[in-house]
Amino acid sequence: CMCGMDASMMAHMPADAMQGMDSDMMASMPPDAMGGMNGDMMEAMPADAMGGMSDQHMDVCPDDAMDDMSPAQMEAFVGAGGDIAMLNSLPPEMLEEIDIASLPPEAISAGTEAFIEVMSTEGGTIEAAFEAAAEAADPYLPADMGDMTADMMSEMPSEGMQGMTADMMEAMPADAMGGMDADMMSEMPPPAMQGMTADMMEAMPADAMGGMDASMMASMPADAMGGMSADMMEAMPADAMGGMSADMMEAMPPHAMEGMSSDMMEAMPADAMGGMDAPMMANMPQECTDVMTSEQMEAMPADAQQVAGADDGGMGAMDGAFADSTQDTSAPMDATADAALTAMDAGAVAGSSPSAGMDEQAAAAADTAATEEVADDAPVVDEVDPNAGMA
Repeated sequence: CMCGMDASMMAHMPADAMQGMDSDMMASMPPDAMGGMNGDMMEAMPADAMGGMSDQHMDVCPDDAMDDMSPAQMEAFVGAGGDIAMLNSLPPEMLEEIDIASLPPEAISAGTEAFIEVMSTEGGTIEAAFEAAAEAADPYLPADMGDMTADMMSEMPSEGMQGMTADMMEAMPADAMGGMDADMMSEMPPPAMQGMTADMMEAMPADAMGGMDASMMASMPADAMGGMSADMMEAMPADAMGGMSADMMEAMPPHAMEGMSSDMMEAMPADAMGGMDAPMMANMPQECTDVMTSEQMEAMPADAQQVAGADDGGMGAMDGAFADSTQDTSAPMDATADAALTAMDAGAVAGSSPSAGMDEQAAAAADTAATEEVADDAPVVDEVDPNAGMA
């Protein structure tokens, strides 16, 4: 059992003694003991013994021992579950041009896999391995953002957006956002949204807003909301509205409010309503007004409150009243009232006041009407010859 080994004991072991090692012995050896390894010992060790090595063993393995690792040994190590720790075990001069801490995790993972694959191939060299690693990691690395296009953006893996920063966003041409989608947006770190502009928002496909959340919204500059549209609002998850502020609402085009929903209104902080105005309220669907709270209503400017009030019994009530009046069946006017109105019309046509001449015209019209009513009601009598009976 190698469980009692330490680095000093390992350092005094003859190199050819390593020929008797196997994977079980390696697995039982304390990781710190690998500090006594050297290149000659690594060359002498059977490849399958590397199957017992762990990342912890590899972390403490000296650089010269790593330099003499064969492709077969490396393949056995990887096959046993060895991973990115191997990169950390490479000689520092090999990594001096790589800032691993700045790379997205996906880029590191892809690069490491490619590196190991080359080193596990007969005849593979360190130089070829690094070239393969760089090529594999490239799709996950942000390009020169000033040269970014919509096509380049659309080809980027969504996970690659995890490395974006506000400075990168600011440097990117606005029309490059045309290549964004919801998955890419959901991977974006919230602080990166600080680099957004109204032009970038306007260029972005509406469905990309499906990847937004409240923290991303809260990080966005207020004036960026000037690029919002109704379709973008409809595509955005309701809870993303939790990151809205009054300044952001104030910058939003009124027509964008057509995409609001009741769920979005419920998620919006009350003080964000301080950015509302009358045109925005006029474009908002009624379902949003129906769920508005008293706190949200109180936070709104007066002109926006008036529009909201009109939707809730103001102008709407007047419209209802007019609608009701058209549905009622009016009682027929009697002849006297009809005559009076006729007289008023006649006076208006003559250019006089509607009341001028009312007494004379109304009285005459009323007498005529009364006579007609009596005539209508009187029994019909046969005509009598006035000369009849006069002889």
